[in-house]
Amino acid sequence: MTVYIFKNRAIICAMKKINFALISDVLFFTLCAFILSFTAIRFYCKNATTALVLAIGIALCCGLISFFILLAKRKKHLILTLGENEKKSLSLHLSVCGTGYIHKLFVAALDGAYIEDNRVYDENYACFFNFKMSPLSPDDIAEIIKAETDKAKRVFCCDVSPAALSLAEDFAIKITCVAEIYALLKDKKLLPEKYALGNVKKPNIFKRIKKRFNRKLCPSLFFSGLTLLFFSFFTFYPVYYIVFGGLLLTLSAISVLIGQPN
Repeated sequence: MTVYIFKNRAIICAMKKINFALISDVLFFTLCAFILSFTAIRFYCKNATTALVLAIGIALCCGLISFFILLAKRKKHLILTLGENEKKSLSLHLSVCGTGYIHKLFVAALDGAYIEDNRVYDENYACFFNFKMSPLSPDDIAEIIKAETDKAKRVFCCDVSPAALSLAEDFAIKITCVAEIYALLKDKKLLPEKYALGNVKKPNIFKRIKKRFNRKLCPSLFFSGLTLLFFSFFTFYPVYYIVFGGLLLTLSAISVLIGQPN
C-alpha cells in the first residue's frame, strides 16, 4: 500500500516536472527523427509531399515514444528521490529527538520489546540507540562494548563508518542503519507524520538573486553588452541590440555592486 502511495506521489511529481527541459528533449528527438526519416524516404520516393507526410508521421511516433521513455525514467528517479528524502528526514528527526521518544517509538516497532533500567530490550537483543548526523566511529562502538548485558547487542543509528562496522562485527554487535529503520517503521505504520525539521526560513528573493551574482560575471556580461551595442551601428534593427546590450551592461554593473568581493 505504501509503495502504491509512493508511486502515485512520484507520478504526480513527474507530471509537475513536465517542464521546458523535458519538452525540449522530446522536440529535439522528434526533429532528428523527422530529418533522418525525410532524408531517407525522399531518397527512395520522388514525391516530396508523400515523403513529407510519412516523415511527419514517423517523427510524431518517435517523439511520443521518447516522451514516455523520458517520463518513465523521470518517474523512476523521483520514486528513488522520494525514498531518499524520507530517509534523510527520518535521520534528522531521530537525531534531534529525546531518549524518551526514541524508546517509546522502538518499543512499539520491535516485537516483544520492553524497557528495563532505562534500556530497550526485545526478544533477542539489548538495544542501543545512537542517532547523530555523522556516522558512528569506533569510539562509539567501544562505548557499547563496555555496556554490561546478558543479551546480544544491537545498535540503531543513522550511519556507521567502515572502521566502526568492522569493530562491531568483531564483537558480534548487530548494526541497524536508517534504511532498515525506515523499512521497519514503515511496515509498522510508525513513521512520523511530521518530521522535526526545525524552523528553516527560505532566503528572500533579493538574497537568492544576490547569490547568483559574483564579480566573475562582470567581464563576460560587459563585453557581451559592449559587442551588441557596437553591432547596433551596423544593423537594420538597432533597437534590439541596444536594449539587450544595455541590459547586459546593466547586469555587469550590478554584479560589481552586489557581488561578493574577491
